Amino acid sequence: MGLLYPGALAFFALIPVLVLAYLAKERPSRVTVSSVLAFRALRGFRRERFGGWPRLDWMFFAEVLILSLVVLALAGPFIWKRTAPLAVVLDNSAAMQAATRLGKSRFDIAREKLDAELSAEDGGGEISVYVTAPQPRRVAPPFSTLTEARLALSRIKPTDAPNDQTTLENFLSNLASEARLAKVIFAGANALAAPVPARIHPIAVGDAVANVAIGSFSLRREVLGAEALHASITIANFSPDTRTLDLVVTGDGKEVAHAKEALGARETATLEFPAIPPARIYEAKLAPDDALALDNVAYATAGSVKNVSILFISPTPADAEGLNSIPGVAVTAKSPDSYSPDELGTYDLAIFEYAAPKELPGVNTMLVMPPPGDPVFGLTVTPTAKVEIAGWRTTDTLTDSVNFRLLSLRGGEYFGAHPWMSQVVGGNGGALVLKGERGAHRFVATGFNPFPYLGRRNLPMSVLTLNAISYLAGLGGSSSGYRTGQPWLVPAGVARVILPSGRKVGAHPGTLFTDVSEQGVYELVGAGGAQTPRAVNLADLTESDLSSSPLLKVEAANSGSTAEPVMEKSSVSDYLLFAIIALTALEALILYRRHRTIEAAP
Repeated sequence: MGLLYPGALAFFALIPVLVLAYLAKERPSRVTVSSVLAFRALRGFRRERFGGWPRLDWMFFAEVLILSLVVLALAGPFIWKRTAPLAVVLDNSAAMQAATRLGKSRFDIAREKLDAELSAEDGGGEISVYVTAPQPRRVAPPFSTLTEARLALSRIKPTDAPNDQTTLENFLSNLASEARLAKVIFAGANALAAPVPARIHPIAVGDAVANVAIGSFSLRREVLGAEALHASITIANFSPDTRTLDLVVTGDGKEVAHAKEALGARETATLEFPAIPPARIYEAKLAPDDALALDNVAYATAGSVKNVSILFISPTPADAEGLNSIPGVAVTAKSPDSYSPDELGTYDLAIFEYAAPKELPGVNTMLVMPPPGDPVFGLTVTPTAKVEIAGWRTTDTLTDSVNFRLLSLRGGEYFGAHPWMSQVVGGNGGALVLKGERGAHRFVATGFNPFPYLGRRNLPMSVLTLNAISYLAGLGGSSSGYRTGQPWLVPAGVARVILPSGRKVGAHPGTLFTDVSEQGVYELVGAGGAQTPRAVNLADLTESDLSSSPLLKVEAANSGSTAEPVMEKSSVSDYLLFAIIALTALEALILYRRHRTIEAAP
């Protein structure tokens, strides 16, 4: 037995103070009265005198006992108790959803084995229950009984998120090094590499299972102006035999693409669909069905394809209006006097028409008929009343599919030789289109004006414009998409998120949204109830490889050769508090009854 705060024993000095209080108790005195009525009247004028021996009755000893118990409770008494705390770790990752030859999932088998293991324990300590995905965490405060812990295990469900192997190894190593734990029971798909720390009792349920999977589903826009998207889907065959896989892609419920692919054992392939029609939500489904249904489905949304934001600076801002008709383009037009160079950082590219930037832009930029004497780019400009095209690069991105013979050009300007921008299109008086890179940014300059954008009404010029914007915007890269278990920032204006299960979760713009353990389409709800879909997939072929689960390397510091019960401090202050309350209540009850008896006496 010991005390947590032995300094509190100094409060025992209050007991002599209690004795002094009893020295001032009422003393009896003889008074002659004429009648009983006078005697009763004089009872209110009792006299007290200090001194003499205190008359200590049972109340004094009761109060001393109560005071002593209070001081002991303040000192924090404890006793050493032999206990055996347990930590139960259940793997709830996506791979645990895989069905086994027994007709049950890995998760169900692991939970049954954990329940059987707990049934054999004697319940000599607290039980902490943990899950592993998307990050290891305790599901509730420690349980005091095995029944509570087994009930908590029965309520846990697997998630669609994978495990982070490094994080899981570190988590198990920390538990195995925890001196206050007698045993750590881990049930999961991954076996532990030898040597296994003494405190760890592993239950491996990750028997090899053949599986096919969709690894990723991404969309991209190849060229601006085309509504059709390019889809790339990665599939894999984690089985010992060659399998023919059937992939169907639907857009808003209608089939938009279909492919069959024969994959050898442990082979991976990427299927390309160059032009799938526009839709809000796409779903890719792989057949035939196998042990893990989760990775046979993947989702994508057209909103995941990055739009191009353009800042159009011109003394005639109306020339930018036609650009808004291009799919995937958002334009903001400003006059040269109203824009600030700091604004460029919020846009993908800038277009300066009849104007020049005040400093070298920090974004990809297009210069349209820049004025002479520009100090930033140092372009040599020669105005001309008639622009005539004499030649162009046939293999350049800017000239692809442009019929220059049909271009109808009026006045413009020719460019002279430039130190770091090269000629793409030339005329009799010099260069008409230049392009180059500086400071990791792309730049294009034209000696004629392709604006306003007229679409099919001026097809050759429109193609050239789209090529230039596509080159500057860096189109062609695939969207990386979102993965289960990985939080993402809530976009501006979003007030809540509807999960694939239909549950609604509040959200705050600029903060991380962490409730991402479900695969499917999340609806981001903004002002006025507008919804924006966002696809979240497993997209982890390592997790889908059910034929070879990697071993977990768990190391423990000072784990000992055997796992033994530990000694813990058990506080007795609660019992003292109960005794204090009981004695105080008993004393108050007795005093109350005595007072009522005296008042009732004649």
